[in-house]
Amino acid sequence: MWKGRKIIMRPPEEKDASILQKWFLDKEFRQHYDAYSSVSLEVIIDNIRSKGTLDNPKAESIDFIVLRKADSEPIGVACIRNIDRQNGNAEIVLGIGEKDKRLAGYGIDMMIVLLDLVFYKLGFEKCYLHVHDNNKLGLKSALNFGFKGEGRLRNHSFMEGKYVDLWILGLMKNEYEELPIVPKWKARKK
Repeated sequence: MWKGRKIIMRPPEEKDASILQKWFLDKEFRQHYDAYSSVSLEVIIDNIRSKGTLDNPKAESIDFIVLRKADSEPIGVACIRNIDRQNGNAEIVLGIGEKDKRLAGYGIDMMIVLLDLVFYKLGFEKCYLHVHDNNKLGLKSALNFGFKGEGRLRNHSFMEGKYVDLWILGLMKNEYEELPIVPKWKARKK
């Protein structure tokens, strides 16, 4: 279990399958969170049973359920995927499934916990994420946090009847350690 200022992240359990299915069935959520393979309850349960853990050196993907710290209510999901131990990098994906919990500071907390895991638990040099061009808030938030644009795949994804660009954003460990928001945010955690 990993804690932030406002959230707790833990591995998913079978009891989480129905809430995950609810979020995965939400079209808006699916457009911004693509670290799932199916909306089928049986497939979701199978994925929960077979996912990797941070302690497994062969894990290529690690999922988390995100709980609100105040009451342990599930509010979202996060993932470290495309784990490349040889080159010391991984992709992070995060999503807040409960619409009324978005824009409440949970996203930044999730990002900091995920980045701490990538940089300090896994010991990697770089973390990256993908953001579709139609997710203006996600793109703006990642750039404002400190991620740097590394590439843009034009007309890469077909969503809602049109093609949209996919941005690749990266953050190095030393850049993360120099971000003024991180120590301030962590100091408020106590």
